Amino acid sequence: MAKKTYHNKNRDLDALFRDIETWFTEQGYQTQTNRTDGAWFLQAAKTEMWRKAVGASRAFNVLIQGQTNDFSVELSTGEWASNLAAGGIAAVLTGGATLLISGFTAGWSKKIESDLWNFIDQKVMFGEKAKSTQELVVMKTQSTLEEKLKQLKDAYEQGFIDEVAYNTKKLEMEAQMQASKQNANTEEKLIKLKGLLDAGILSQGEFEMKKAELMRESSNSELDAQISKLNAAVAAGVLTQEEYESKKAAIEKQSELAAKIKQLENARDAGIITHEEFEKKKLGLLV
Repeated sequence: MAKKTYHNKNRDLDALFRDIETWFTEQGYQTQTNRTDGAWFLQAAKTEMWRKAVGASRAFNVLIQGQTNDFSVELSTGEWASNLAAGGIAAVLTGGATLLISGFTAGWSKKIESDLWNFIDQKVMFGEKAKSTQELVVMKTQSTLEEKLKQLKDAYEQGFIDEVAYNTKKLEMEAQMQASKQNANTEEKLIKLKGLLDAGILSQGEFEMKKAELMRESSNSELDAQISKLNAAVAAGVLTQEEYESKKAAIEKQSELAAKIKQLENARDAGIITHEEFEKKKLGLLV
């Protein structure tokens, strides 16, 4: 049995597993897989006719175990499991010496082993990185909204809602998707900024300045989303053009005020102005 352990690679193990399965499939192997928490198992074998012709009933086994930054990959040969999905990984791994034979002894398997290790090493080195918590949240949100958009389109095509209602709700959902992406992007950048501050690469003042810039960008994104909703309301006939202009101006004014107050807060937190100066300047903005 050949085994390699990888540390601090930050790899998406689901993606690595899919890549290995695709690698076998593209070379004409049939595959079967099973997954449990922290373990991915794959068997790959040529067709039954080919195996009988060469007198080999062996399958290649690939076992990945661990987490994104600390995982191992094992390669071996063993009997093709009759029902891997039902039997599970444990059934194969504990099935006795006839299931897992140490090393690759068959001549036809040696080159496959070498090529496969080269492929895995390349994927570990340059493959897809594990997704951050923020990325996973965005993916889940986007998936939910995309499903809702599909349901909305189906409702329109089946005549349950009219074109105006469809376009209105569609614009609202698209604005939500854009806002979700922007918020996650801002949070990711803030985490990186905090890391630079903790590492001493940025001073507190530099951190607060960069943070203020990010918050302004986020505020602009939220403003765009609110205006998109107003556009949808106008398209649906809920608002007149005059009402639209009035509400848009109020939203822009509120957004500008919030941005200025945030700048003052950052200046106060960075020690650029005192608490008393902050309160005085904030009061001047609110009057």
